[in-house]
Amino acid sequence: MSTRLNGKPVCRWAGLSLSSIASTFFQDLLGRESAQYEHKLVAISTTGSKERAQKWLAENKVPDAESVVIYHSWETMLQQGDFDIVYISTPHPLHYEETLAALTHKRNVLVEKPATMTAAQYRKCIALAAQQQVVLMEAMWTRYLPATRYLQEELLPRIGSVRRVFSDFSFPIVGPDLADESRFLDKAAGAGSLLDQGVYALTWADIALNTLNVSDTNVLHAHTHNVPQRPGEVDDITTVVLASTDATAIVSTSMTLPGSSKPPFYVRLQARKAGPAVRIEGTEASVAIPFPSIRPEEFHVQWYGNQDVNEDGTEKDEIIRKPVDGWGIWYQADVIANAVFTRRPQTIGAEESLRVLEWMDKSRELAGIKYDAKLEQL
Repeated sequence: MSTRLNGKPVCRWAGLSLSSIASTFFQDLLGRESAQYEHKLVAISTTGSKERAQKWLAENKVPDAESVVIYHSWETMLQQGDFDIVYISTPHPLHYEETLAALTHKRNVLVEKPATMTAAQYRKCIALAAQQQVVLMEAMWTRYLPATRYLQEELLPRIGSVRRVFSDFSFPIVGPDLADESRFLDKAAGAGSLLDQGVYALTWADIALNTLNVSDTNVLHAHTHNVPQRPGEVDDITTVVLASTDATAIVSTSMTLPGSSKPPFYVRLQARKAGPAVRIEGTEASVAIPFPSIRPEEFHVQWYGNQDVNEDGTEKDEIIRKPVDGWGIWYQADVIANAVFTRRPQTIGAEESLRVLEWMDKSRELAGIKYDAKLEQL
């Protein structure tokens, strides 16, 4: 029987890495009144000093920070720590080794996206999770937001057969002020627009094409332009074309365009854009999702099926709003916690994660995006 706090079961988390996304995740998660569980951070690992870890806890306003156990070895934390789920948020080339280690110690794992560098690596993680009877989940938080679930459960069944999808997630990370030494320009750390941002755009293509009926969708074309005037051949403007028997998806991403790279991170993410980030076109209606598609809160629907048009035959427009509580990363935490606490060992979203990873594998091959072979080893 789990401990209860504020009338809810307590889910105890360990943070593997004091990354910027870990800061966002735990600030959004801890003390969230709308959550089904009372999420609590009880352990963190860092290669830095104890003072740095304590400063991180204070800056992120972690409740009961003095009780959080600080480890200076993630291996030791996985071996000895007392927690329910470990959240892995290191650069993605490290995910494979760390996830395998966590699963080996029978830990439940939420690992940041992309879960691994290749689909083959994630298949091995999935197999080990099944063997160890634990829960594994890729942290594609967008899939679990209220708007996304509404789209899948209510809206997609009404717009007819999906025939065409346009999906873009472009966000100006690289600008003149970003140092060449940044992780976002370091191929050894998995840098590149396809893996860092294109994973979101491909996920929307997967949601649109495969929610109702899983189709045999393949990558037909992929092309990239590298970040200009920067060392290391880091992919920037990347375009992928997917096709099944009945539908086509055009997926794009960029880490330099469009917009200014100067404002703070969340200001840039909430900037107004000239056009929708995602458009899903069915035989009865089209659905447009404004930027940022990683955190949708409304859909702009245009109905043009014979039974849905206006009296004069013109298209009927509708805006559907599904607000997010907080930033929204916490919704996925409730999903994995529920699987853990109801004792349902599984890899949540395994098929979806693998499809997107396979698309990225093929896209990198076609576009000539290369990483050191050791990052893709099994």
